[in-house]
Amino acid sequence: MVALYLLAGCSNPETVLEGDVVAKVVIPKEAATRTVVKAVEADDGSITYETREETDVRLLGPVYVGAFGELDTVSFDYVHPAMGPVLSGTYGDTFPYGGATVGRLDFACYEAVACQVTTGRFADYDQLLDYFKNNLGKPVLDDYGVEVTSGDVMEQWCYRYFEATSEAEMSFIGEDKLSFTEEGDNFVADVVLAHTVRKDGLKLWAFMDAAEIVPDQIDINGSFTTCNAESGREVNGYGANFREGGSYFDILNAPSKYVQYGDWVSDDSAVVHFDEDRNQTNDVTVNINFAYVEE
Repeated sequence: MVALYLLAGCSNPETVLEGDVVAKVVIPKEAATRTVVKAVEADDGSITYETREETDVRLLGPVYVGAFGELDTVSFDYVHPAMGPVLSGTYGDTFPYGGATVGRLDFACYEAVACQVTTGRFADYDQLLDYFKNNLGKPVLDDYGVEVTSGDVMEQWCYRYFEATSEAEMSFIGEDKLSFTEEGDNFVADVVLAHTVRKDGLKLWAFMDAAEIVPDQIDINGSFTTCNAESGREVNGYGANFREGGSYFDILNAPSKYVQYGDWVSDDSAVVHFDEDRNQTNDVTVNINFAYVEE
């Protein structure tokens, strides 16, 4: 009897329930079209601000992609992952099977830009400095309050700050690290949800956290709802006492806490299928096509 039991046990194939789920994220250029602010310094040192409409992939904030059992098209003004029981007036857990981001919040060397930089958006340091000065109206300042005007200067400081030895260690900079490519009227990126429970029929859902850009409130420009300024590494040094910041941990568990007016949300069309061996059988596109605007 024991021999038969062992034989039966060895004959059962092992099915791995978790693995990669791959998809394409498509977001219209309209989501990267904003009224931006340029800081202009006069001869006397005073600063004025000019506004213009600009379509710029750098204006796409982090995109959060989750895998869920079902989506809710009733409870909110936008498609939202289905929730567990709502108790005490707080929204229930959405129970994601897995998740990933297209670009993530990162610290870019200076306290002045903490919680304001998304990876996969900047080919080099000069592009980052240009984005802050000419799209957000707030030039990057060093720890002494002096404007950083040269990409070379920023590069040198970043190497010193992180005690880095190569450009590969700078996750927020690099031509080879850019997330999106341009396809017609859209920006498109590939995403891999690693270690995701591969349940046939699961739904992919995503939203893009858009940076604040308010012409008459320059100080808040560039901030993201999903960044927790109190998290991340604590820096204590001469003249410096701050935290680098980082993403909240429950963004895909309670996304309605973070989706705000100005953000973009996907529809309910991204469904993933698997065969009996849990291999993904279809190409999946996550269409982030709903602009959550205040009426």
